[in-house]
Amino acid sequence: MKNMRGKLYSVGIGPGDPELLTLKAVRLLKECDVVALPKGDTDVMTAKNIVNQVVDLDKKEQLIIYMPMTKDMAVMDKAHQEGADAVIKLLDEGKNVVFITLGCPTVYATCIYVHKLVLKAGYEAELVAGVTSICAVAAKLNVSLCERAEPLIVLPGSYKEASKFLDGPGNKVLMKSASEIARVRDELKERGLIKNAAMVERCGLPGEKVYRDLNEIDPNSSYFSVILVKEKEFDK
Repeated sequence: MKNMRGKLYSVGIGPGDPELLTLKAVRLLKECDVVALPKGDTDVMTAKNIVNQVVDLDKKEQLIIYMPMTKDMAVMDKAHQEGADAVIKLLDEGKNVVFITLGCPTVYATCIYVHKLVLKAGYEAELVAGVTSICAVAAKLNVSLCERAEPLIVLPGSYKEASKFLDGPGNKVLMKSASEIARVRDELKERGLIKNAAMVERCGLPGEKVYRDLNEIDPNSSYFSVILVKEKEFDK
């Protein structure tokens, strides 16, 4: 017999290349009753477009969860609670829900806020790891993220205090730079690290661009841009 309550799975689908979907992600997407789809402030649904190349989501019951691109905490909290409430309603109907998210749900994923609210409400919820954009970018650049005893520091590029970590030892990954990308580039120049850095924009997605010289980057680069800064200059 099916349990009275369904279960939430927050599933990482990788950074863009549909071939990086895990076997577990594909199985859960095929087996679930409902797929929850994140939607931002535009009509573009990147996560859905990726998965649709492997699993036809239009054959599934769908729940659209609005994820506003804003720093207004009140607006975000309201959207997250509304998303959690909608998921809980389906779980109470005995339906299993897969909430897809780009990359991995454990790394700067917006789905984690809905996931935690569902858990807090006493429902069963599981995180399913996916390939991260930082791993995909390093692979695209044909370099390792870290070797031997090298530290690795992962930072949101938009974080105002990120520059403090640039002076420390180890390799750095700067994600989510968005409108701050020109500032990040200039800070790398000031520290003489520009020659140690490379960037991939929209890794695995249409319009992918590889920048081995950060002097060439567009200040209006996509939100899906990841910069890798090596402690030592790497071959480009």
